[in-house]
Amino acid sequence: MARSSKRPRGKARTRTRRQTVLRVLGIVAAVGLAIGIAGLAYLWPRCSGAGCPSVTALREYTPPQASRVFDGRNRLVAHLAPERRIVVPLERIPANVSGAFLAVEDKRFYRHRGIDYRRFFGAVARDIKDLSWSQGFSTVTMQLARNVFPQHLKREKTLKRKAWEVVLARQIEREFSKDQILEMYLNQIYLGGGLHGVEAAAQGYFGKSATRLTNAEAATIASIPRNPSFYDPRRNPAAVIQRRNLVLGLMQDAGVIDADEANTAREAPLGLAPPAEARGRAPYFIAAVRRELRERFGADADQQGLKVYTSLDTDLQRSAEQALVAQIRAVERGAHGRFRGSACSGTRVANPDRCLQGLFVAMDAGDGDVLALVGGRDYAISQFDRVTQAKRQAGSAFKPIVYSTALAKGIPITEPLIGPGVGGGGDSLGYYPADHVADSVTMDMRGSLRLSSNRAAVTLGQRVGAASVVAQARELGITTPVKPYPSTFLGAADVIPIELVAAYAPFANGGMAVKARIIRRVEDAQGRVLWEAKNTRRYVMSPSVAFLTTSLMRDVVDNGTGSGVRTAGLSWSVPAAGKTGTTNEAADVWFVGATPDVVAGVWLGFDRPQRILANASGGGLAAPVWGKALASYYQNHGAPTAWTAPSDLVTASIDRTTGKLAGSGCPGTEVRTEYFIAGTEPVEHCPLHPDDFGGWVDRTLRGIGDWISGGSRPEKPRTTKPRQQQGMDPWTGTH
Repeated sequence: MARSSKRPRGKARTRTRRQTVLRVLGIVAAVGLAIGIAGLAYLWPRCSGAGCPSVTALREYTPPQASRVFDGRNRLVAHLAPERRIVVPLERIPANVSGAFLAVEDKRFYRHRGIDYRRFFGAVARDIKDLSWSQGFSTVTMQLARNVFPQHLKREKTLKRKAWEVVLARQIEREFSKDQILEMYLNQIYLGGGLHGVEAAAQGYFGKSATRLTNAEAATIASIPRNPSFYDPRRNPAAVIQRRNLVLGLMQDAGVIDADEANTAREAPLGLAPPAEARGRAPYFIAAVRRELRERFGADADQQGLKVYTSLDTDLQRSAEQALVAQIRAVERGAHGRFRGSACSGTRVANPDRCLQGLFVAMDAGDGDVLALVGGRDYAISQFDRVTQAKRQAGSAFKPIVYSTALAKGIPITEPLIGPGVGGGGDSLGYYPADHVADSVTMDMRGSLRLSSNRAAVTLGQRVGAASVVAQARELGITTPVKPYPSTFLGAADVIPIELVAAYAPFANGGMAVKARIIRRVEDAQGRVLWEAKNTRRYVMSPSVAFLTTSLMRDVVDNGTGSGVRTAGLSWSVPAAGKTGTTNEAADVWFVGATPDVVAGVWLGFDRPQRILANASGGGLAAPVWGKALASYYQNHGAPTAWTAPSDLVTASIDRTTGKLAGSGCPGTEVRTEYFIAGTEPVEHCPLHPDDFGGWVDRTLRGIGDWISGGSRPEKPRTTKPRQQQGMDPWTGTH
């Protein structure tokens, strides 16, 4: 009889499938566990030798040294770490401060042993759900490890870094008590602005000890560790207030404060004290040093014990600060006309945007070393640096760039630009700017720049082309967008002030562009040079063009719109050249100028452009500040030697009205000696003042003699090398 086979019934089949699935899952779990163990073994920190972090070293831990700043004469000016790592014992840190940090950073601090596993698994679950790496689970102990051993625990989010934090946190918990850990944490945590620890932050942000912090202030400081750069109270006050109020809610939930205290604190303003720089010398200059150091050496550059050697001239810095503030206050009290703005004084100003502001910057004309930098009227009112961070219209202070472009193209100084019968001025472009020089007046380059004629500048710009002017601005160091529009010739483009001032350096130094530099050299705590500024000078125009442009701007200072430089006290023994500037609606007033060794600029205006005064001008408001500051500078420095004309320039006596060669019949008051690039000097004589008979005979006989001796043209004009090479001033004819 055949043997029958029986198939499993339903329940048996289900049980068999379940067993198979379980076996597969078991295998998958075992493989996953093996992979996880292997990955953990790979990522787990390994270290050997003296370079390994040792938590026992925390007992003798010495905080980093404050970086120091020295001026141009190697004198100490400032410590860049204003708090100098003020370490205070835990019993001196009030409960609202420590409670604020624990409420927001680690509310189960006293109930775990370095790792909060509840928070860890919650963060992992949220990260898996969101497919991100955004949730953190660092405890106070883990953060302490990160702050004390930054060389092992970098800022980027990696599993390797987290593993290091876990290992070090467990070691710290074994070596120290909870109170000791909390004390070290509150003294080490980075709180932005170069401030480490709650005592340093309390003094840096609120000008008081941590023992006196209000609930709102404690919550503000506790808001920062999440992102010290973003939650900087001075940079993002609105974001900090929002997070502060969140922290206050967490403090209430943790029982640190009650509901009434939380509500009261939410209504409090930030109430920041003036920054540390405002209480020291050269605050805007030191702030610029701090920014550059952080860019080069990282956010903790203030605490690296660096020795920073700068180009600061403390005497000029002080004189410039005093002159600028004095002028601003004079404007506010109506000394220069009716002032409709707010008079801002003291450090508690409701709306700094409504304060009249100003700037001054000076640099060595030869290499760009910044000698003084004043970024505003008062660092306590506003920390915005208008020298390096603002963008403003240059107005007529841009015109020397147009004129130098024309000179480089071979247009002579004596070329008539405006006047009867002279074309240009914008007519062909349908652009006819307002001008205070009458249409009936004929003017060449010298007269036009001296009186700052707008039509003359547009005429020159048209002749050389907007593209050439823009290219010249770029060569001189202007990096902001400059459009090839007719209004560009009048300074309608925005410029960064320090770049505009640096653009004048080639006029003063013979044609070399320089780049402004604040720091000369950086050394580490042991004196080893870490970085040194390089010489970036390069020729961007010929020495002849530079000299001719400077000669035009000397006339501006000595006889034109910039005469306020002299009346403010700058000695006539100091050669000076420059240009005033006033923008539309008198919203910006400028004076930018140079001596043979210093180039400097002054600006006054509002951060939100508006009219300063009805009659505001660069000559009336900015030039006197420049003159006072430089007059003070040259009391301590000898007057520089005047600019010397390059050998390829020639001089000729010309008639002021026509720009042609002066004859013996030209009145002496109408004759001036002018410079020319060889080959561009005039060849025709003045037709308005015919020569007398004796002059005609003399010139004729001389021409015949030249013709007999060498076949020269009888009427060849008489030109000479510059008299300055013979020890004479070509403008005055005196030694």
